[in-house]
Amino acid sequence: MKSENFNNTIFKILALYIITSGTFLTIFFITFYQKEASYIRLNQLTHMYTHHNYILQNIIESKHNQISLDKINFTEISDKLNTSFAIILDQEVIFSNLSFDAINIFNHLKNNDFIYSRDKKLFIDFLRIRNLDTYIDRTDMKKPRHYFKFLKHRNIHIIIETDDLGFKKEQYRKDNYNNLDINDFADELWKLKLKTIFYTLICILLLAIIAYILILLVFKNIKEQFKTLNDFIKDTTHEINTPLSVILASIKKFDDTNLNPNNTKKLNHIKLASKNLNHIYQNLIALNFFLQKENFKEDINLKELLEQRLEYFETLITQKNLIIERNLLEQSFYVNKEEIQILIDNILSNAIKYTNAHKKIYICLKEKTLSIKDEGQGMSAKEISQIFTRYKRFNQDQGGFGIGLNLVKQIADKNNINIKVLSKENEGSEFILSW
Repeated sequence: MKSENFNNTIFKILALYIITSGTFLTIFFITFYQKEASYIRLNQLTHMYTHHNYILQNIIESKHNQISLDKINFTEISDKLNTSFAIILDQEVIFSNLSFDAINIFNHLKNNDFIYSRDKKLFIDFLRIRNLDTYIDRTDMKKPRHYFKFLKHRNIHIIIETDDLGFKKEQYRKDNYNNLDINDFADELWKLKLKTIFYTLICILLLAIIAYILILLVFKNIKEQFKTLNDFIKDTTHEINTPLSVILASIKKFDDTNLNPNNTKKLNHIKLASKNLNHIYQNLIALNFFLQKENFKEDINLKELLEQRLEYFETLITQKNLIIERNLLEQSFYVNKEEIQILIDNILSNAIKYTNAHKKIYICLKEKTLSIKDEGQGMSAKEISQIFTRYKRFNQDQGGFGIGLNLVKQIADKNNINIKVLSKENEGSEFILSW
């Protein structure tokens, strides 16, 4: 296994682990955030109610001291509470430091059950809000009912303003409260968001580190075994070169003029086996050494090269009594000769291998296009989609390692050659190369 492929495998597993774990963590922290945010909103609502009561008590005390409503220093009260509010008596604004026109807000409150939101601001008239106990627990507070009667009798409205943190009536339930200023709750919610995001990212990062370490530990022995296997294949391939070269050279120089028919047949078998072995050897060399580097390119006469390769496969073609229909025009291609030879050899070899005896193979070379068509077994649509996958074999009877067409694809991609495959089962296949 190449180091690059090994690392890709690790990162794919790591990515899958992080995505699944990250999804669960995100769901958990979103749930956590929503719960905490609801608590903050409820806290804010409770503090608004507390401040409302404080303002109300000041109004009642002023009444006892015979101080008129318009003489009360509501600005001082607002600064002390750090709260914006409005006092409205009989449709007349006594005091207001609201963000919007007080009468306009008051009219909207009457139409919205005395809870109203505008431009991220929330306004509540606690005295007249319906079903207030649904949203806030007032049992721990001394509810001055006679104060409420007093306000209602005099038609006084106390409107409290704060930041709208996403108020929804259905979210609120009975709960406790603390003693923060109500305007602090926007900061509280923002801090909660930051903390939630921070803890989520920290957890995902820790999971990624742990997962990466675990994967490295698990794959350590596997990586070493694959490295040993790759080294063995490379060393074996290198060692095969010398004896194979001797066999091929000896067969080429062999004098077969005085052989009897039986020995001639045996010699042909040796030629056939040696060429098959040489084809496998060339593929292994290309897979392990040749395609990993940029090779010298030159203008290649494709017609001449095709004729040379057909001559090379003559023994295989003759053995099966195949008919080669060729239509070859002069074409040149700027490419590495060894690479394009490997590409042509693999397509031709497959065409010869999978074509039954006495059938035809059609080879057509024209302007920037090479087509090799056989009358062989053909392939299904599913097989066509997988034919360039390394080590993929569809016919176990024909032998091979499943690397030939993978090499074809690698060489084609390296040299910007487009490959189109047409095939029908039991009718044959056609490989069309264009550049």
